[in-house]
Amino acid sequence: MKVLAKPWTFSATLHVLLVVMVVFPIATISTMILQVYKRDLLQQTTERSLQTLHAVTYSAQQEISKIEYVTAAVGVDRDILSIATALHQADESNRYAYIYALELALSRYTYSMSSQLLAIHFFYKDGGVYSFQQNLSTDEQEVRAMNWYKKTLQQTDNVQFLGLQRMMLFGQTVPSGLSAAIAPSAYHTLSDVEMVCFTLNEEAFDKIFLQQPYDKSAFVIVTGEGQVISSSSNWNETSESLARLEQIKSANEGHFTDKFSKTEMLVTYAAVGQTGWKVVHEIPYSELTSNYNRIYKIVLFATLAVIAVFLLISFYLVKGLTRPIHVLVRKMSLVMEGDLNAKISTSGIAEMATLGRTFNHMLDQIKLLIRQREEEEQMKRKAEFAALQSQINPHFLINTLNAIKLMALISKVDNIRNMTNALMRLVSSSFNRGGILTRFSDEIENLKHYLYIMEIRYGHKFEVEWQIDPQTESKYLLKLLLQPILENSIVHGMAGKESQGKIVIAANVHEGSLYIVIADNGEGMREEQLTQFRAKSSPHTFSGMGFANVHHRIQLHHGEDYGLTLAANEPEGTKVTMKVPLIFKDKEDTSF
Repeated sequence: MKVLAKPWTFSATLHVLLVVMVVFPIATISTMILQVYKRDLLQQTTERSLQTLHAVTYSAQQEISKIEYVTAAVGVDRDILSIATALHQADESNRYAYIYALELALSRYTYSMSSQLLAIHFFYKDGGVYSFQQNLSTDEQEVRAMNWYKKTLQQTDNVQFLGLQRMMLFGQTVPSGLSAAIAPSAYHTLSDVEMVCFTLNEEAFDKIFLQQPYDKSAFVIVTGEGQVISSSSNWNETSESLARLEQIKSANEGHFTDKFSKTEMLVTYAAVGQTGWKVVHEIPYSELTSNYNRIYKIVLFATLAVIAVFLLISFYLVKGLTRPIHVLVRKMSLVMEGDLNAKISTSGIAEMATLGRTFNHMLDQIKLLIRQREEEEQMKRKAEFAALQSQINPHFLINTLNAIKLMALISKVDNIRNMTNALMRLVSSSFNRGGILTRFSDEIENLKHYLYIMEIRYGHKFEVEWQIDPQTESKYLLKLLLQPILENSIVHGMAGKESQGKIVIAANVHEGSLYIVIADNGEGMREEQLTQFRAKSSPHTFSGMGFANVHHRIQLHHGEDYGLTLAANEPEGTKVTMKVPLIFKDKEDTSF
């Protein structure tokens, strides 16, 4: 975190930006492209695997249909049933003729499946069984008691594809074989045959797996209970493969990825018709992604090559760009130490040359400003000396007024004493250096002193009505804002008025601002006079500030939202409205 808190150099910032804005996006885009390609590749491979799986499923269904067809054909063939019945009823001397005739009749149906046919058994109604090709190794009564035998008897003339059954033939080493059975109906009244049962091997299903889309993929056909009927030569019955077969028992068709085995596998599966069997196709991921791995290496090499070339070129450009900046930083450090002669050569990149000329010009300006500052300091010291001398005048004026007040008190001239006292208080407030703000209640007192002087001067020619909201008296405002306005009302409004004049002074708080209104019923002002007062100050007033100057002071300290507004006072006279912000504390504010 300390490294991040420190300011970075321009070259380090550019290097980081190059990595973040160029290298990182290139690497990210390359990775995204490879991921999209891998996803599409796996999706296409999965779709092709499902297509192949459907073809294998169709072939398996065709083989089952062929077995069912042959079983049905034999089970409803009257000639075969008659020969089998005659064989059952014949004595030993005539049996061979019927056996030959039966074999000849059966060969017409079993020719296409002779390689996978193991045996055909004819079970008779009154007991007994004839075995074609191979004899039963299981007791006849035990076979008749099996569930499949009873179920087949209940659905006569319907082929029951029994699927994988326990091997019941002599001379067979395999534990199970495929079986199909049919029970001829009572329609065949001349037949003693109760059941015809076919037993076959899985050779037909093994041929389906000869054509495979991947060298290392494996096919397997399993029953609904998970028994393996047939499988390709490269399928191994391991605990992992059996666990995958167990995982697909509840679904008819789909695919999943086995990532928990030693070899990651894509497994696709589909059901074979209504038999409850499933064909499962297992493909190693390494076989699927072989093309992706080759393209991945090519893209990775190309990406690294592009990034390396780009970084070499960009670092060279960054070094050429930051060298003049480092020179500028060193020169600026010298300037900070006080060396104003640290000039920069104006050569190289156009922008840096312009920056160098600007830096040199800035140094020249700094030297000029230093000389001007020294001259201003000398002038300031002279002005301060003159100001100290000028402070003698207001003190002298106040002391003189105080002496006049004492003489009027001794002479018992109260009018002169009161007028001098009011003038002295007014002048003292004007020269007070305590700050730029005054309490509104103190400003009202100053106005009263000024009105006392004006009433003596004009001989009670006007009266003043005060409408001051008490909550305004504790607020603060700039000094000497109201006296120039009141002076304009008296001097310009009441000077030529014959009748009794009236001045209303009101103050209230509204919408977060202090509003002060001074209205008179004097002669009023023409529009051009109002324009003149808005445009410039009225000179030669008591305080040295005219009406426009008061407006300018307010806006200078508080902004253009505040100031004075002039309007005609109905039925006659002038109405001045002052708007200032609410100030609750008397302190010097640098924002003024």
